[in-house]
Amino acid sequence: MKTILTFLTLLPAIASYAGQLSGQNAGLFNSDTARIKKTQNTNPSIPGKRAAESMANAAFAAPVSVQILIGSQGVGADLKYGFLPKLSGRAGFGLVPVTVNNIFGFSSFSTDNQLSAKFTNVHLLAEYAPFNSGRFRIVGGAAYIVKGDASLIVTPKGNYQFGNTTITKDEIGVLNAEVSWKGMAPYLGAALFKSFPNRLFNINADIGTYYLSSPGTSFTGTKMLSDNSSQQPQFNKNMQGYHWLPVLQLNFNFRIK
Repeated sequence: MKTILTFLTLLPAIASYAGQLSGQNAGLFNSDTARIKKTQNTNPSIPGKRAAESMANAAFAAPVSVQILIGSQGVGADLKYGFLPKLSGRAGFGLVPVTVNNIFGFSSFSTDNQLSAKFTNVHLLAEYAPFNSGRFRIVGGAAYIVKGDASLIVTPKGNYQFGNTTITKDEIGVLNAEVSWKGMAPYLGAALFKSFPNRLFNINADIGTYYLSSPGTSFTGTKMLSDNSSQQPQFNKNMQGYHWLPVLQLNFNFRIK
């Protein structure tokens, strides 16, 4: 009981002293709080993460680079520009001049064959990095196929014996199959490794595909093989499903700004 009476007697003094301390510290607390808030967020209307991103964008120095392309769409080049830390764009071209001889054969019919492909495209693509590291980017855009021709020429070789009759390769003739694409081709893919070099040079990669329009086709034969021209409708039907042009390439990237 004595302890309680003593505490009640001292309570007003304790309360008065606490009030003085509170008053003295209030100014310090308020000024420190204001200083902390100012440091954390210079624009109270933008919450935390958005404020940091806004400040990063404001301080972003747009990089520019030139990259050399080597891969499934041949060789080419891009000019790249960084609009924001996570967003960049590129414009460029690709060329495919490929000719391959004797890639297949017939067991009972000896031939020479030649497969050639000539593709030329100009493209405009955008890259977006969903993660802060920037080592993975989603790529989208489109290309215009200026020229997209593929052809296969099959030529018999040697002479052929039919009973008592010998037929030369020149008498038999030649088979020629052609496929041609042209026009707009949307693109979707992914880019790996850093988009721009930190200093002068880096290497990154692209994996994706173009969606091509339906191709034009031709299937013809000459001389004794001219009857094979009747297969043109079936050949055209078979080729109408070939819309995808895969892209797998390395980009040798040189920063110029």
